[in-house]
Amino acid sequence: MQKEYVFYDTVGIDFPLDEAIELVKSPCKGDFLVSNDPEAEAIIYAPEINFYLQHSRDSIANKISTITKLYAIRALGFDFAQDMDYSQEVGNKVLIVSDDANDEALKAELREEDFTVMLLSSSIILDVNGHIGSLHVTLKKEDELLELECDQILWWNAPSFAMKQSGVYDPALLGLEGALKKLRDNKGEYHYKNFINYDPSICQYHERRTEICGKCAEVCPTVAILKEDETKHLAFSHIDCHGCGGCVSVCPSGALDYTQMPRIAFAHLSEYFKGATALIIPHKMDLGLIDIPLREGVLPLMIEGEKYLHEAHLLNLLQTSGNPIIFYTDFISKGTGDVIRILNEIFEKKYHKKAIYVCEDSADLARIFESMESFPECMYGINEDGLRKREIFSARLSHLVDGEDLGVLKTGEHVHYGNIVIDESKCTLCLSCVGACNVRALTAHPEDNSLRFNASICTNCTYCEVTCPEEGCLTVVRDEISLKPSWFSQRIMTKDELFTCIECGTPFATVKAVEKIAAIMTPLFGNDAVKLRTLYCCAACKPKVMFKAHMENENKGLSL
Repeated sequence: MQKEYVFYDTVGIDFPLDEAIELVKSPCKGDFLVSNDPEAEAIIYAPEINFYLQHSRDSIANKISTITKLYAIRALGFDFAQDMDYSQEVGNKVLIVSDDANDEALKAELREEDFTVMLLSSSIILDVNGHIGSLHVTLKKEDELLELECDQILWWNAPSFAMKQSGVYDPALLGLEGALKKLRDNKGEYHYKNFINYDPSICQYHERRTEICGKCAEVCPTVAILKEDETKHLAFSHIDCHGCGGCVSVCPSGALDYTQMPRIAFAHLSEYFKGATALIIPHKMDLGLIDIPLREGVLPLMIEGEKYLHEAHLLNLLQTSGNPIIFYTDFISKGTGDVIRILNEIFEKKYHKKAIYVCEDSADLARIFESMESFPECMYGINEDGLRKREIFSARLSHLVDGEDLGVLKTGEHVHYGNIVIDESKCTLCLSCVGACNVRALTAHPEDNSLRFNASICTNCTYCEVTCPEEGCLTVVRDEISLKPSWFSQRIMTKDELFTCIECGTPFATVKAVEKIAAIMTPLFGNDAVKLRTLYCCAACKPKVMFKAHMENENKGLSL
């Protein structure tokens, strides 16, 4: 039976591997899932396996165990991935945008490769729209606007508006050979995936009357996420998505999830890091530049989308491992950067230790290995299946706080938590705020006619404040986490008694609501006793009272 894992031994490994791993001594092909070397062909190439072997100081027994884990981690990501395969036909029309006369030679070279090539100056290009295989370029030539269609664009020092479209490559960034390789590889059938899953039911932008979110579109480096202002719908262009995951890290509710590593997959993945230290390395980073011994118990974790990690991911990893996390990267996304600071402040308050380190060279990494400290007392496990992002973070953070009062912590520019204050004297329990909250932070409780709020799962979106019809009744406290038990519990914000219809005795509204309407309408109704009486009647009895009075007056020869 074909094994899933293959290890191509190029160094003469001197200890046995797990029996699930096929050991080969020469390049091979097969239906393998994970390989440590591209010469042993498999669906997934995992360079961290050789990197770990080369640098780890673990004992041989631990190395045998850890190598098996590294294979299993990659297999887990493959098994849980929720991406779909798509393709786009890409023709041979290439636009070269350059002011260098020497690029005529490049134009001729590409033509010899069966490309249809046009060379234009950047000064006449106004706009670029569409995507790879179907790019639309707007030109201005001699006061005339022209449209040009092409499949791909090679543009030296391309402006940001052009680089947002897929199929536009800048040789100044990629190098000429790198950019030409892109053109050649893309021609024909261009394959791509969806990196994002979207749940509009908990989106803080979707179909709301006013725009209170849209962070995902703001941080997207391409045109993969666009806001449709009229309908308040998000539009996704998977072909333009780079898969960086930046949108996932700033999504407050968890409406966006990363298909290559969904939240539930990450929860399973973290189990492999119990007692170990996760060294997170985005795929774009060059492992060859890390040239120091790895401290015992350090496991590399390669991630595809370098920006998708958020507070629920990172707190899970910290509480499962009982060790700090090291992020080896030259770029931290806005959302991930915020939560790293937040978690570090929380761990400093609780354990007086640093939770997450960020570095981008071997020297920094060596210093971290010397100074980092474990915190096994933080270890905690929950079943995250079915829980939303904020619910996971709330449950985990609540356990960490554990009855203490650690004070108030300010959240960041891109990650928002907060609280609300309700003026009970103004709240009529109309429950508009409950209808506005799509993450279950505000809930109605008919058993005691109360309005309750859980600050720890609130996204701080402010839509409840916008929706509340009573001026000055509901106020949002922005951008702070109160690290004490009450912040994680469902608090009664206000409650009332039910008012019973004075005709039939049926409860139909709260006392406050009836009294408020009566206060508004009484001056308008004047001395009309019948109308005044209807203010205290249920919907079914109001017309009966009016009709009864009308009939009595008719019998008396009067009318209402």
